[in-house]
Amino acid sequence: MTANQNDGRHRQRSAPLATLEAMRAVDEQFSLQEACGFLYICENEGISLRELGLLLRAQPHTVSRIVARLSTGFGNRASDLVEARTLHHDNRVRTLHLTERGRTLCRTLNSIVLQAVPIIDDGDDVPSASRSPASTSWASATA
Repeated sequence: MTANQNDGRHRQRSAPLATLEAMRAVDEQFSLQEACGFLYICENEGISLRELGLLLRAQPHTVSRIVARLSTGFGNRASDLVEARTLHHDNRVRTLHLTERGRTLCRTLNSIVLQAVPIIDDGDDVPSASRSPASTSWASATA
């Protein structure tokens, strides 16, 4: 739903929700953890499974499941966004790379982020890029 229920104004989705919706257009069952994994791979193409696990704060079996969901050849729910490659000099290490479909989705997500809509529209006309970090952080808002 894109309308603000409080005052009836029509409003676009915020960038975080719009990116998640774009991912769910690829696969409606995309979980938040899978979305985070995909975004980390977009930002760090060539990242290893171990490094992805550290970023996601996830156990190795969970990372393998996420990569299987994002990869090709892992059953009927495969998204074909990422491929795992074995390093030629160390067969124990697998690195993660975007497929063409994954790269296309990354470009779509990038354009959504570039057209960002704030999560909360407090009527402030100050562009989000010119706000100070302290005024936009969650910690300062809850202090």
